[in-house]
Amino acid sequence: MGQDNRIEKLEAQIEILKAQLQDAQLHTYIGETDSLHCSDGELYIGYDDNKTLIMEVDQLFRDLPSIISMVTKEQKKMQEMHLKMIKQAL
Repeated sequence: MGQDNRIEKLEAQIEILKAQLQDAQLHTYIGETDSLHCSDGELYIGYDDNKTLIMEVDQLFRDLPSIISMVTKEQKKMQEMHLKMIKQAL
């Protein structure tokens, strides 16, 4: 009975890991970039020392107004948070 319970637990853990892997394969987090350059209508963004994200510049150009709007709003929130933390520390 104990062995069957352990097998069930391992199978459940395998299913959880499979779901986590699938999620990780669908999303890429880029915290810092190490390089930026363009070539042949594509923007190359280097990250994690040896990985590259490639974007088509025409589509990126069309998306820039939305990207800039979202990034400036998030940056403002981050600045306000840091300022609040500084004031609390003082």
